[in-house]
Amino acid sequence: MKRFKYSINTNALKKEMEPKDIVALALENKLDGIEWGIRSIDNAASEMKDMAQRTKDAGLEIVNWLIGGKPWKKDDLKKRVELVASVGGKSMRVDHPWVAYDFNESLHQEKSFTEIFKLAKDAMPFLTDLSKETGIRFLFETHGGALLASPLAAKMLFEGISAEHVGVIYDPANTTIEGGLRPRSEVEVLGKYIGYVHAKSIAFYFDGNLLREPLKRAAWSRKTVLPDAGLLDWVEVFFALKNGGFSGYISSEEYFSPKTLNVIKDAIAFLKECEKLSPEKPCQPFTKFNE
Repeated sequence: MKRFKYSINTNALKKEMEPKDIVALALENKLDGIEWGIRSIDNAASEMKDMAQRTKDAGLEIVNWLIGGKPWKKDDLKKRVELVASVGGKSMRVDHPWVAYDFNESLHQEKSFTEIFKLAKDAMPFLTDLSKETGIRFLFETHGGALLASPLAAKMLFEGISAEHVGVIYDPANTTIEGGLRPRSEVEVLGKYIGYVHAKSIAFYFDGNLLREPLKRAAWSRKTVLPDAGLLDWVEVFFALKNGGFSGYISSEEYFSPKTLNVIKDAIAFLKECEKLSPEKPCQPFTKFNE
């Protein structure tokens, strides 16, 4: 049994590609599964049935359903859970509260982080009971501009709740933007709450833009890039995952589009080399920072 399996996230593909073409793409790149996003909640029932059947027929696995739903909006979430249950789904991504992503949003955010955290925390008993009832695990993503940008916030939110019911889509590229620790520390903090891992990287750059009020200063930009081209070191990430005892899916996202599908093969090959060459555990001589 393979320790790590590989898949693709369909959010960057779903508007222009049909499920049959995405399945063919996964097979062409020798992937193990697909992380399915839906186009529209209105047509989700038939769409998901088609996706599920095509995935099964191809001998692939469904990594997760990206169907959304806010845990504090119970009736809407239940409808989405019913859709996932109807195709035998075992997990789904749910929405966490959004918080300020930049200075401008922070300036206009009325509620404090503590108040927003309470919104999610108060919904956790309902989410836990719903998981027990349906057998579906609810996954939040480590994401910039979100309550769970930091793995530490996720651990706080999940306190007292079994990882059988809730968890995270661990995105180490996202945590380089906001909320991050070193990958090893992030994996150690999250532990069994990691459902699976998103694979991409992030690059920051200055393109000459300036913030002009109340005075001039540099405005840095960022973009999603190939796993081998950005700030994140995937050899380090795989070391962190191995050391933390994780096994499961590495799901590529965002660094490709329907017009750049040719980059996927080499990117997956790069990730597999990082997996192969990354250390299994810490080694001597050990640091003595705290002695």
